Amino acid sequence: MWSAKTIIAIALITSPLWISFKAGAQTNADCLACHGEKGQSVRFSDKSTRSVYVDRNHIKQSVHAAQLECTDCHRDITPSTHPSEKAKNPKYKDARDFSIQQANTCQRCHYAYYTRMLDSIHFETMKAGERSAPVCTDCHGSHDIKKPGTPRKEINERCGQCHSDIAKTFGKSVHGELLAAGSDDAPVCTDCHGAHSIIDPRKPGFKASSHQLCAKCHGDEKKMATYGLNTAVLSSYLDDFHGSSNLLFTKTTQASKSAIATCVDCHGTHDIQRFRGGETLSKDQMRERIVKTCRKCHEKVPAAFADAWLSHYPPTFKSAPLVWGVKWLYRIMIPLIMLGLVSHIILHLWRIKTGKFWRHL
Repeated sequence: MWSAKTIIAIALITSPLWISFKAGAQTNADCLACHGEKGQSVRFSDKSTRSVYVDRNHIKQSVHAAQLECTDCHRDITPSTHPSEKAKNPKYKDARDFSIQQANTCQRCHYAYYTRMLDSIHFETMKAGERSAPVCTDCHGSHDIKKPGTPRKEINERCGQCHSDIAKTFGKSVHGELLAAGSDDAPVCTDCHGAHSIIDPRKPGFKASSHQLCAKCHGDEKKMATYGLNTAVLSSYLDDFHGSSNLLFTKTTQASKSAIATCVDCHGTHDIQRFRGGETLSKDQMRERIVKTCRKCHEKVPAAFADAWLSHYPPTFKSAPLVWGVKWLYRIMIPLIMLGLVSHIILHLWRIKTGKFWRHL
């Protein structure tokens, strides 16, 4: 049997080792023993403070709950470097500096999404010195991370934290009303702008290809059938002057300088309203509404200018007989002309091969 003095001596010698081992293998429960209690804070180098309280329920409900420990994200926190309110030389300038640097932790697991974010307008803004530009935790949260897109309306709420005016405008639009009603068909910010590799929407290239974004939903027959909307919007747009010209611009270097009218020029962007007249507007009222839109680019045109617009419906013998007739004339004549040209070439080759061409000369 060891004496009491021997046991005490062994305890004194090994206790630092035991404490060091325990500190290096912290579990969530160990961290929450302190961080789960309110009242504690950390002081940054600018002398500002921030609460370090973490709600236990947030940790449990997070998508990381069953996979990660606190130390998986806070790897730089050790007993010797653990910041405190009394720390003299903290690592971070202020709370925002901590959020920006800590967001780099996400790339350890989500590298593909992180690299896409490096190409976004948000990262470009951050590099330009705007510290308020969003990082991973601003959009996804930190300890209360949920599965992205559930519920969908929270996506817009996240974006609205910075883009508040746009969020209010969108909320009053036909899309915003549909989203508020709980429909999964309504587009959210990320459907049009993307989630991580967000392109600057002010660049002409974005506008030039915007019709393709609209067509994702408005070209979906199953989705549009619910609302009685026409799905020929993309094909009819590409068939008319605006669409055909815009398609040429997107295929050339001029796309960065010019772009013919796209969906947003006529329908708006975040403030899209119903454009159909139906039972509320007469034919003359609808025509005036259309020509008002046309005058945004074609100033001082008469009301009759709107009569040239065939809407997004394909021309038929009943709705536009002249256009329908010309279209079918081209469909018939062009193949016949091509057939005649091919036949002409084949006959010439045949005459050359048989020698009849030279005897004729």
